[in-house]
Amino acid sequence: MNRLAESLARRILELDSRARRGAFELIQWYALKNYLRSDRRPWRFGYYAYRNRYLAESISNPSILEIFLKSKPLPPDYGFRLDARVVEIPWVLARVALRTGRLLDAGSSLNYDFVLTAPLLSNKKITIVTLSPEVTCLWKAGVSYVFGDLRSLDFRDECFDTIVCISTIEHVGMDNFLYTGQKGDGQSDPQDFLLALGELKRVLKKGGVLYITFPFGRFEDHGWFQQLDASLTDQLIKEFAPETLNETVFGYEPSGWQLSNRTSCAQSQFFDVHKSKYFDPDSSIEYPSDFPAGERAVMCLELCK
Repeated sequence: MNRLAESLARRILELDSRARRGAFELIQWYALKNYLRSDRRPWRFGYYAYRNRYLAESISNPSILEIFLKSKPLPPDYGFRLDARVVEIPWVLARVALRTGRLLDAGSSLNYDFVLTAPLLSNKKITIVTLSPEVTCLWKAGVSYVFGDLRSLDFRDECFDTIVCISTIEHVGMDNFLYTGQKGDGQSDPQDFLLALGELKRVLKKGGVLYITFPFGRFEDHGWFQQLDASLTDQLIKEFAPETLNETVFGYEPSGWQLSNRTSCAQSQFFDVHKSKYFDPDSSIEYPSDFPAGERAVMCLELCK
């Protein structure tokens, strides 16, 4: 299936823009149909098509956004067998929608066309800082892209009204080969996430807000990222020293994502699908019975400078 997809992708790139768009839409339709007929195992063929449609529907649903804004329990089966983006992005957008001015996406987690063109972001001047080039690039919509390291941002002090950092801080100082294709790229020290945090605070205006999310549970070092525990979370909060703090925790259950808390998620474990038999031909590791897409808990912090 992967070879067929690669072959189709190469042929599509040879088409003109209109034909290319139609071909991609046809592939997305086929992938979605295939996924819905399957066991809906995370990351299988069609997963992205389904996850992105689910996310697009969530951020355009006022009732869902109200639930995230007020930290109410999520609907039953919300985000069944989907990754944490389906809770992180709506949680962030529900809050960012209330703000204006310059917005920095530190890590490029908002870089989906249906997210960046959503009415929730219509009154923002958006800059995205990312480690390597992105396939999706909405510069025609006024989005600015900057390549850089979060540990040393090329922006002046107090430049942004709002900063969003979704599931990125845990990768700082770790091996970013999965994202850059360069062995050991960016790897130095797991404690470097505090350097990045300091830079985010530096470029945030006084009274501005940082919305930061990351995998939460027991501490785990996976090489390409680290899962933060309660102690590291408290260290992050202390380092930023916010004027005000709002903390929300979501936990993954067999039926989907649900509002939770630190105590209930303190021992949550990450399932690394890259070590499973679906990605590693030498592995015999199968999905756990709850079929997590990765993290089983995510910490969402609203830090006001």
